[in-house]
Amino acid sequence: MTRRSWFLVLAAALGVALLAACGGVTWLARTGDGEERDCATRVAAEEAKVRTDRRWTDADVPGIGAYPEIHWQVDYPSFACSRAPGPTDRRYQAVVRLTPADARALAAAYTWTPVTGAAPEVWPALAGYVPAGVRWHRSADHDAGAAEVRLDPGAALLLITAVDT
Repeated sequence: MTRRSWFLVLAAALGVALLAACGGVTWLARTGDGEERDCATRVAAEEAKVRTDRRWTDADVPGIGAYPEIHWQVDYPSFACSRAPGPTDRRYQAVVRLTPADARALAAAYTWTPVTGAAPEVWPALAGYVPAGVRWHRSADHDAGAAEVRLDPGAALLLITAVDT
C-alpha cells in the first residue's frame, strides 16, 4: 500500500468514528430528554395525588393523636428530575381531622392565638376537606423545625405544612 492509500484508509476510519460518536451523543441526548419527560410526568402525578395514609404521628406532630382522617399531598418546589447530586426539597401539606378529645387536649397543651390577616394557604386539592368558617389558631410553642401547625379546636381540624430536604 502506498502512503496515499494509508492516508485514505485512516481518514475514512476517523470519519466513521466521528460519525458514530456524533450519533451516540445525539442518541444519549434524546434518551436523556425522554427520561426527563418521564420523570416530570411522574413528579406531576405524585404532586396531584391526594393521599390518606397515616403520614404523621405524635413523634412528628405532638398531640396529633389517633386521628380518624387525613388528606395530604407532596410538592417538589425544586427541580426533582435534576441529574445533579444533592437533596431534593419536598413540601407537604395535610388536613387532619382529629378526635374531639385529641383536639381539646391539643388546644389545652399549648398557647394558641387566632390567625389574623390572611388565612393560611390551603392547597387547592386539599381545600375541599376544610369546611367553610374554619378559624385557624397558631401556637409559637408548637411549631417545631420546618413544620407549621394550625388548629381549629372547634372543628377538630389540623393543618400541617412541612418542608423536608
